[in-house]
Amino acid sequence: MADLLIRNASQILTCAVGENAAPFAGKNQSAIGLTTGSIAIEGDRIMAIGKAADNTKAARVIDARGGVVLPGFVDCHTHAVFCGHRADEFELRAKGVSYEAIARNGGGIQKSTGQLREATDEELRAAVLRHLDQFLDGGTTTIEAKSGYGLSLEHELRALRALDVPHAVEVVRTCLAGHSVPPEYKSKRRDYITLVCEEIFPAVQRDQLAEYCDVFVEKNVFTFEEGQAILDAGKRHGMRGRVHADQLSRSGGARLACRVGAITADHLEYATREDAVAMREAGVTAVLLPGANYVLNQDQRAPARNMINMQCPVAVATDFNPGSAPIQSMPLTLNLACVRFGMTVAEAIIGATINAAHTINRHDKIGSLELGKQADVLVCNVSDYREIAYWLGRNPITHVIKKGVLVREP
Repeated sequence: MADLLIRNASQILTCAVGENAAPFAGKNQSAIGLTTGSIAIEGDRIMAIGKAADNTKAARVIDARGGVVLPGFVDCHTHAVFCGHRADEFELRAKGVSYEAIARNGGGIQKSTGQLREATDEELRAAVLRHLDQFLDGGTTTIEAKSGYGLSLEHELRALRALDVPHAVEVVRTCLAGHSVPPEYKSKRRDYITLVCEEIFPAVQRDQLAEYCDVFVEKNVFTFEEGQAILDAGKRHGMRGRVHADQLSRSGGARLACRVGAITADHLEYATREDAVAMREAGVTAVLLPGANYVLNQDQRAPARNMINMQCPVAVATDFNPGSAPIQSMPLTLNLACVRFGMTVAEAIIGATINAAHTINRHDKIGSLELGKQADVLVCNVSDYREIAYWLGRNPITHVIKKGVLVREP
């Protein structure tokens, strides 16, 4: 007797890991594990899949009506703690003003820093809850969420604490104090790096506020050497590194991720085939962010096909933030990964499920539909999984199950 049965699925995408303990790469990047039938859930775990589950009796039944069932999406790069918006900058970019020029004139990260610092703790938590609701509507059941708009000891800790709210969406926290040098430190950037390494990181470790640290390695932000100092300090305080890498120029961020043993290098528009090989050898997963690439209207595209051909595992995420990626929809992100980066739908889905789960060290619990794993499951009102990315502007998600609990339904 199951607690919940999902039946009559035309396609079930298991994205099953099986004996594979590593992220999917190369030809396996498209191994979605296509089957049909039902999924039986007991408590918060999957107890049967496919034809074996068809005859299971259950306290509650969801009729998929010939739809597609797949794992809950895992969004492994978000900036989900912020207040306000930067719609004015969106309009400026439409008029031809560059991202860098906006930042030089006090916009960009600096503007979001001011908005966060002015917000109360209650306003921050309310904003996070709104964002989590919207993630859930689009089928995202787990996110990695970064600080990075506080940029001081007080406000980085406030941001990380604001992410600790009761919600169905699980949140894995990253300290991105290395997002930018705040205005008050522009003439003394070494002092800010010292603050990050010797005050912010120890406080984050003391209060167990983050599992990961991150740094933005880019011209006019942090250099390769500064990024290494920040990531090395994070490692000393129990946080494995992630890197904003090679987004706007050939900054060397991908190579830095390899050098320090980071778990991911993210963005990667200017990464090369050689970078992909180095990342594969170092065990670094490429996190591609097509939403930011689209919003910034970049001609340079992340070389997803080269990465997959080079056996470098690829994850796909939204980069949700108020400036360069005001996007939370994973179905739309899958479309952009296909259109702008040349991925297949299957490759993109693997990137947004099991490979994304690997990047937050949750692949043994989430990211795939397998016996005994956590029941994070989506039901979609399409008959072919490729339609999830195909229909622009349509949300195909009808039911969201998180830890065996139906948390969204029509």
